Amino acid sequence: MSDSTDLRPLFADYSLGRISADQLQALEAALRQDSDLRRDFIEYMNVDSALGNMAALSDVELAELETTMLDDESATTAAAPPETFTKSKTNDKLAPTFRVAIVLGTLAATLLLAASLWLASLGKNKLTPVATLLTEIDAVLLCNGQSCKTTELAAGKYRLEQGLVLLQFGGGVMVYVEAPAHFDAISNKCVELHSGRLSANVPPEGVGFTVETPEAEVIDFGTEFSVDVESGASEVHVFDGLVRVQPRSEGNLEKSGAIDLRASQAVKIDDVVKKPVSIALATDRFIRTFDESRRKFSRTIKQLSPVAFYPMAIRDQGLACVPPEYSGIVLTGDGNRPPHARGVFAGGSLRVLADSSGRGGIVKSAPPLQSGEFTLAAYVFLENRAHSAVVVTNIQRDTGSFSLELNERGFLQATVRDSAGELRSTSADALLPLRTWCHIVMTVDGEQLRLYGDGRLAASTMSAPLSSNVSTSLWFGTDSDAVRLWDGRIDEVALFDKALDDAQISELYQAALEQMGKTE
Repeated sequence: MSDSTDLRPLFADYSLGRISADQLQALEAALRQDSDLRRDFIEYMNVDSALGNMAALSDVELAELETTMLDDESATTAAAPPETFTKSKTNDKLAPTFRVAIVLGTLAATLLLAASLWLASLGKNKLTPVATLLTEIDAVLLCNGQSCKTTELAAGKYRLEQGLVLLQFGGGVMVYVEAPAHFDAISNKCVELHSGRLSANVPPEGVGFTVETPEAEVIDFGTEFSVDVESGASEVHVFDGLVRVQPRSEGNLEKSGAIDLRASQAVKIDDVVKKPVSIALATDRFIRTFDESRRKFSRTIKQLSPVAFYPMAIRDQGLACVPPEYSGIVLTGDGNRPPHARGVFAGGSLRVLADSSGRGGIVKSAPPLQSGEFTLAAYVFLENRAHSAVVVTNIQRDTGSFSLELNERGFLQATVRDSAGELRSTSADALLPLRTWCHIVMTVDGEQLRLYGDGRLAASTMSAPLSSNVSTSLWFGTDSDAVRLWDGRIDEVALFDKALDDAQISELYQAALEQMGKTE
């Protein structure tokens, strides 16, 4: 159990009879479930019992003990060389009681030394690292209530107040944790998750890695899985391989109720039913890697030569760009979860609102758009219905030339400022689906403003070439006044100083579909 390292100080209170009822109940419960704690408790009580037995010896027993030890000493002396036979007259005259006290003191000191070494070994074991902090993204990590200032994590209680962390446990097990989360590092093979989300990638060397929750124990057999603990329920989602889920009943593991989950399966166990119930696999909820891996979609975009590409890689400052001179920063505020979330394929996306601290992003040195033609491509994920919410824009009052947003009715809308300074807009005639990734493209070719959804033309209108009156800033998920906030995620944003044609847009979408099929 997670409290085992904290309950060892109660051993002394137990042996002295001054342990409280609540402490006794907690200690007994932990001893029933933790074999390591039971072993340490037995060792402590053996030492305590030996000391107690010595203190209770009668005078006769003490005299017998003295005789035994003196006989042992005589036998040792007889075997020694003659020159070592030196005995003080003063020692000959020592009272028997004093000699017994010396013997008793020697034994007590020996046992006390053993107890001290045992306790010291416990302290040493507590400090032995069980995990390594490999990566942290804007993280505030507390250990036993104090700020964690080391990358070598010992067994203990941890709270991730904000951000993301990547931990490596024994056997190369990689564990991604998203704030807010409360977990105990038990050993290099076990984590207890009290609340929050984590994802584990377990290689063959790490088979047997275990995640304990208040409702279940999850044992891995070489796989990739995620766990979500919230509001008296635990969810387990398996993306690859096999895990075993053992439900708990009143704090104990219900062995007979164990089930095996394979790839694409998920279950939920609450503290009322206490039985696993099948649920849909949450492919978009969990961050399972911080890396933006090379893939066909990225290659296809780069082959089309964008002026700026924002893959929304998970970084401290976010908004990393290719080329880097157009990178930006993530704007944060109040909220529970970090502004980074799982992307459309893997890696990350920019999360705005949706119970997160994300308030959008800004690029203060936007890429130039000078040809009069333009394309903006992006993936969007709408969490909740919103109105007048920005996806990407560079319009700030009388400056700027384009905006992709939800209009006042909640429909997706593309807006440009043309070469005559007029604002032109076209809107889709259907609402975006909720909690689904959609590929959106807007283009201007000097004659038409077009809006595409998932590779298909959704709306169009007449438009002159794009205005060269370009704002120096670019906003993601918000406007310049920080009021028209998106509610969901934005990913894979590409800007082109040209108009992509229908075939290129279709090719881009097909590359995305192929990549989705490989990463679900």
